[in-house]
Amino acid sequence: MNVGLDRPSLQAMEKDNKESIRENAQRWCKTAAQVNPPLLEIEMINLFVNTFKTSYFEYLVGSSTQNFFDLVVVAERIEQAIRLGKIVDSIEEKSFT
Repeated sequence: MNVGLDRPSLQAMEKDNKESIRENAQRWCKTAAQVNPPLLEIEMINLFVNTFKTSYFEYLVGSSTQNFFDLVVVAERIEQAIRLGKIVDSIEEKSFT
């Protein structure tokens, strides 16, 4: 018996530290395509946002993106801002307190 993936399993998927946001999104989408019944676009956005750690989540949850691709672009911008020090990663911030 083949047990398909469900929505909570998708939400629990974590980004591998070695992969980019785009690679993570591609892996996540490939897995999401196996969920039955298929996800609506808004479900994909909501579930994918919930896979991010706090530093990303705070910005993504406020995003008004209407499609998954736009969400990935926003997440990439957040990743770039963290790398440039324009956004403090909440994990790093906690280590200083």
